[in-house]
Amino acid sequence: MQRVGKILLVFNHSGTADIQQGPEARPIYCLSAFFLGTAFMRIGLDARTLVSPNRRGIGKAMLRLYHHLQDGYPDWEVLAYHRSDQPVPDDLPASFTPIHIEIPGDRFDAWTQVRLPAAARLDRVDVLHCPANFCPRWMPVSTVVTLHDLIPMDLPEGRSAAEMRRFEQAVAAACEKATAVFTPSHYTCNRLIDEHGLDPRRGIVVPWAVTLGSQTIDVHRAEEVVRSYGIDRGYLLHFGAGEPRKNTKELIGAWAMVRRSYRQNWRLVVIGLDEKTMLDCRKLAQCLGIEKEVVLRGFIPEHNLPLLLTCASAMVYPSLSEGFGLPILEAFATATAVIASDTTSLPEIAGDAALLVPPESATSLATAMTQIMKDPMRRSDLAQRGNRRLQQFSWHRSAELFGAALMAAARARRATPRPAAA
Repeated sequence: MQRVGKILLVFNHSGTADIQQGPEARPIYCLSAFFLGTAFMRIGLDARTLVSPNRRGIGKAMLRLYHHLQDGYPDWEVLAYHRSDQPVPDDLPASFTPIHIEIPGDRFDAWTQVRLPAAARLDRVDVLHCPANFCPRWMPVSTVVTLHDLIPMDLPEGRSAAEMRRFEQAVAAACEKATAVFTPSHYTCNRLIDEHGLDPRRGIVVPWAVTLGSQTIDVHRAEEVVRSYGIDRGYLLHFGAGEPRKNTKELIGAWAMVRRSYRQNWRLVVIGLDEKTMLDCRKLAQCLGIEKEVVLRGFIPEHNLPLLLTCASAMVYPSLSEGFGLPILEAFATATAVIASDTTSLPEIAGDAALLVPPESATSLATAMTQIMKDPMRRSDLAQRGNRRLQQFSWHRSAELFGAALMAAARARRATPRPAAA
């Protein structure tokens, strides 16, 4: 039984908002009664991942969340603190006021630990949101933290001692001091409760939804784009990475185990690789004798991703650990079948709409890919299941939940009595 489930916002007689959680609370869509705009509120935001010129998953997801938050609360102001010297992207919500803050001779993570909370206090924000796994230990204003996953603790290989210590301190500070802790999945939230002492009343699941922009797919243009990447037949798509947890090399090894009579009529397409990882994967494919059957590419422009997903027969996502698993939803949105790991948060997100396999088993991966290639009815069934599953994830509903929790966090801080003067 999942510990963290539905959430209900209840206004008591004093006007303070309380968050109720658990199986007895009504569904989150009941919050829509409150999603009609409210009194002015000023939010401080650590916006570094949102103003980055090369946004990754967290930055893209948070951008969508804040756009939908603005729709529900148009009078709210967001002070977007950052330290980028590059021009601020022009796709930020209108509610954002970008504020560049810096600290001379930044050492010991002083920007996060001192400069950010000090700016929030000076600007008298109602609540400070730290959206990307890290937060200050000093919290002079009501602070909410989004912890997307615990991957650095689960897979510490390749991380420095300082990096690990910083992450562990952030998790401890969030669980002990933050007014609320957001996670995108029940999997991560339950682990914070069970392993890190988070009070269940302060753990709030705010799921992600699709981040790829909607567009009408032109068949002829899609075929041109696919050919431009050297893909000349049916293919399975994988979002690759140098990180061992993405399991890219294991997947290439599994592809070599697929019967050649199938493999020679298909391609395994791996995208999103940096130069070093691409070179390593190319050498591996050559050693396995499958270099002609594996297409390796670097980072793909955002507007081409829906085309590549739509034209793929399946998206293969054999990650060892994820806090959510956004590519699964992106594949569902393009009616593409999914093969995914049966571990961490991925079964929670995929439900019954994906082929789930143990990611450490190359044999299981090879078997799943073979099933997808040989059975178009199976691909069609998974695509239909994915479309139904996708309806459970909505940025509008997530923004309802997020906005209600921000109001509760702000009111909780105001309601806290100040210590009496000595």
